[in-house]
Amino acid sequence: MGDHFFYAFVYTMTITEEEDMTMLGAILGDMIGSPYEFDRGRKVKQFPLFIEDSEFTDDTVMTIAVAEALMDSMGKTDDEIRAELVYSMQKWGARYPYAGYGGLFHEWLHSRNPKPYGSFGNGSAMRVASAGWLFATLEETRHMARLTAEVTHNHPEGIKGAEATASAIYMARTGSSKEEIREYIIREFGYDLSRTCDEIRPKYRHIETCQKTVPEAVTAFLEGEDFEDVIRTAVSLGGDCDTLTCIAGGMAEAMYGVPEEIAAEGRKRLPEDMLEVLDRFEEQKAKQAGFQDPFLEGNEKIEEAIRVYHGDPGKENLCAVLEAIRTRMHEDGHFMVPAALSEDGKTFSFHTLQTKDGREWLAVFTTPAELQKGESGRIISHFIDSMLNACLDSECAGLIINPWDKPFLLTRELIEMLKKADGDAEYTVPEDPVTPELLEGGSFLKRAVRICSRNKTQLNVIRLLRILRDSRIWIPCRAVLSDADQEALEKRMKEAEENGGYDTLEGTILTNRDPIRMVPDILQSGEDYFFPVFSSADEMGEYGNGFSKVEKYFLEAAGLARNNERNVKGIVINAFSEPFVIPREWFDLIEEIPSVADPQTDSPEEQPSREP
Repeated sequence: MGDHFFYAFVYTMTITEEEDMTMLGAILGDMIGSPYEFDRGRKVKQFPLFIEDSEFTDDTVMTIAVAEALMDSMGKTDDEIRAELVYSMQKWGARYPYAGYGGLFHEWLHSRNPKPYGSFGNGSAMRVASAGWLFATLEETRHMARLTAEVTHNHPEGIKGAEATASAIYMARTGSSKEEIREYIIREFGYDLSRTCDEIRPKYRHIETCQKTVPEAVTAFLEGEDFEDVIRTAVSLGGDCDTLTCIAGGMAEAMYGVPEEIAAEGRKRLPEDMLEVLDRFEEQKAKQAGFQDPFLEGNEKIEEAIRVYHGDPGKENLCAVLEAIRTRMHEDGHFMVPAALSEDGKTFSFHTLQTKDGREWLAVFTTPAELQKGESGRIISHFIDSMLNACLDSECAGLIINPWDKPFLLTRELIEMLKKADGDAEYTVPEDPVTPELLEGGSFLKRAVRICSRNKTQLNVIRLLRILRDSRIWIPCRAVLSDADQEALEKRMKEAEENGGYDTLEGTILTNRDPIRMVPDILQSGEDYFFPVFSSADEMGEYGNGFSKVEKYFLEAAGLARNNERNVKGIVINAFSEPFVIPREWFDLIEEIPSVADPQTDSPEEQPSREP
């Protein structure tokens, strides 16, 4: 089943039973660690989480500033993002001038022309948590983390500390295991993570560098068993423990979430302007967590039908559930599917659930809200019909829809009923590698056109364009003589009519002096004109009196369509069965697709046309 989902829409949701307050984990780490900064603690894990002196410091102020800047600069250039970072950090620094900034950074905050000053202090890592949450890929996360560091901490160690911290947060929230995070941090950043916290603790002192803070924070995160345990472990190491715990807290939240009572206590200790940024950040993450997939919109129909069925599990309501699923298939609907990414990053394996009778089921969800009722993990979103086919290709008993609450068991038998009701209709163009053999005869092209005419999704269109690049198609054409040959033919016909009739021409060979032009037919729809082509000669059928069937490559047909005097809107494929229109503006896209023609043979552009 792996390769079948190579083009699936992929995103990740990290769901926990606790309240998910993105970026609050870092701030809580700062608050809880602040009373024990400068080695003022007893280096133990048993201490009250919150005391009177548990207050936010410069770590929190700059974490808020960076988050606001990244949200305000979404989609802008790197220079614009850096400018927004400088503006926001100076703004928040002026708003909270006594938060405990270091000397050089304090000067930078008040500079009229602030420049990076080569720092490798741990300030670049303490403020970067939001970069670990806001972006869709690890590469983009690291790039943005680098930008947040470069405006002040442009020393390689300062940049490395920010990138490592954001990377760990990103990986934790996207389902990576702690061992995977450990290996990545060691491989990419060269930090020594071989020591345990018990080995670090005795000699660890207050040192404000990334080199002496980030590895210790990562180690505390890796050893902690839940959010609170990570926080307590980090504080117990001592040193610059408000910053160390701020860094570890961001990672811990991404892995475990934040318990509701700890989150509530932390929010009580923050001013209103910071809470506004936190709430805005949470809204931003909610949008990215799943609602950006338009293919999920409308799945509430399935949820409602399942709800009714649970209230009255009769045949009529069962049919209503199946009809809701079938309707969403026709509307290009997706299911959300928990999945694990392969090591090469190209395929997925799917999670199954076992019912009490020992049968295995593929788990799928209709909406993010349903997914949030249970466990966390990496999610793909893919077409419902493809998931049905994948299930039938597996050994599973069927699909279990929304297993955490009011589950519905879509058995293999019910899936077969759905497919039979739809006449085994396909909704996704197959992703078979395009080869000359696959294109031979036009049947694969016809299949792709039929699916696209029924289900015009972006994915299907892309695959159809790839197929068209090297496909041969058939064009209905009229044979047109030159004016001189036409005049000669008419003269000969007139002579025959005057001398005994057309029968006198029997056995006569009429030759033309000039080449015969094959003029393609043009179809009209309202005020628009379209260039008709067909996937095979059989598909074209008996087009009409006086028409010949001319086989050409699609790119040749596109050239003819471009140059037609009628200024056609596009090419219509299989106009009389299940038509699909290729607009003129797509012609250039098709030409840019690499050819699959055998390099040992002529290219499609060099091979001759055939006329039956």
